[in-house]
Amino acid sequence: MALVVVHGVLSDAAQWNDVRTELTTKGHQVIARDRRGRNGVALGLDYGLKTEIEDLHRVLDEAGPDPILFGHSYGAVIALLAAQQRDDLRSVILYEPIATGHQLRAFVGDAPERAKQAVTDGDVEAAMEILVTDVSPTPPDVLPRYRGSRMWQSQLPFVASAVEELQALLAYDLDYDQVAKPAAPAKVVLGARNVGTMPFGRPTETLAYTIGAELVLLGSLGHVAHMEAPIRLAEAISS
Repeated sequence: MALVVVHGVLSDAAQWNDVRTELTTKGHQVIARDRRGRNGVALGLDYGLKTEIEDLHRVLDEAGPDPILFGHSYGAVIALLAAQQRDDLRSVILYEPIATGHQLRAFVGDAPERAKQAVTDGDVEAAMEILVTDVSPTPPDVLPRYRGSRMWQSQLPFVASAVEELQALLAYDLDYDQVAKPAAPAKVVLGARNVGTMPFGRPTETLAYTIGAELVLLGSLGHVAHMEAPIRLAEAISS
């Protein structure tokens, strides 16, 4: 059974290898491909969420009958919008879709623009710090350890794409309290550390309630369970 994985910002398909391995042992054929902005592929002049949705439809068309669709963060937004347009999915699983439009802007302020300027100035490390403190909140006491981690180094190559992807999110108003329910059965995954918080927790909780989805809570985890606890995340996906 094919399971299509859509990764988020500051990420690529390779970061999901541990989850892919666990899901494969559970009988899934996992399809995890890099989105644009990776491996030398440009985002494109007219880049936006429409671009991502069209790309995902092509992957799903190639996946075979009744695929399972999984998306994380920005990838969960893309997966949700694509799922609303299809009637051939076995199920859709959304792990902490990020806020969009005016709700995201109210939380991040001018952080995306400051990060973009840092990239333009050639200071990718500064742009990364803006993204992980002002957009995806990292506690100040955790930041020094994060800067020296394998995760930080693996995310640096995707900073330039991340600032453009954030602009695409800001340009698209998706109100999770009014969102259309996909035709496929839906499951929503939320890290317990993000309950009630922005920009991931509250949108996820609202979405689950609005579409009547099963809500799976990952105790003691947050937004990057694919890096911190891939076995637990794979279990949540396949359960």
